[in-house]
Amino acid sequence: MDGLYRVAYDLGVRVVALLLIAFTGVAAADDSKLAKEDVPLQAKANTRGKNKLCCGYPLVDDLGWALRFYWLALETDYADPQSASVPKSGRVSQVPLNTWVELYTPDGFFMQRVPERFAWALRLEGSGLMGDGRVINYTGACKFGYGTCFEQLNIKDHPFGRGAGKRPLIPFKSVAVDPKVIPIGEPLYIPEFDGLQLPDGSIHDGCVRADDTGGGIKKRKMDFFVVTYGNFRFLLDQLLGVSWITPHVEAPRCEYLREH
Repeated sequence: MDGLYRVAYDLGVRVVALLLIAFTGVAAADDSKLAKEDVPLQAKANTRGKNKLCCGYPLVDDLGWALRFYWLALETDYADPQSASVPKSGRVSQVPLNTWVELYTPDGFFMQRVPERFAWALRLEGSGLMGDGRVINYTGACKFGYGTCFEQLNIKDHPFGRGAGKRPLIPFKSVAVDPKVIPIGEPLYIPEFDGLQLPDGSIHDGCVRADDTGGGIKKRKMDFFVVTYGNFRFLLDQLLGVSWITPHVEAPRCEYLREH
């Protein structure tokens, strides 16, 4: 009988060993889509869940909306090709250094000669600040100069640029959305922003508003207006790499942003 117990024990040990080998083999061989594309897993923030008295109703499951950022293109940042205040990667890096272009209004009036990288950034971001203090806005393709035209904005009405229609962009409150998914003017609560420290030391309350649109913003994507590239770098550290958010609608705490 002792011999039978010994055989059973040895067999059990071998089975457990085989199972451990199989498990570790599966864990090591990550053939997921993320692994194949070499996409690092993003850090996740704690969310508040469904609480209609506090935060409204989530549009998606936790962290189901892609977060991106945008800012004003500043001409002064592009005066020095080596400036740390402008992105060094992405498509802008493909634009030649030390090349200049002319900007025009849609009516064909000359505005200014600027570095081509600044003109490219203006077209991408939509709004920009000239070195002389003028705020200008993208109007679309045209037949003059750079082939993209701009207009000067009234700085009293649009000190940080203009969003959809004639809506002024508001620092750390305006977001760009797909208007087919979220109506323009709709206040939103973003739990991942609640408690976020802003560059001036103040704390975000999690409330934003759909003030803008963008050609590349489709479906579950949102761009957060942060004024400058430097602010973007600051907030990226504060968010600990979080690039997915959970927008909520009908949040009582954010009703102050609704226009009546």
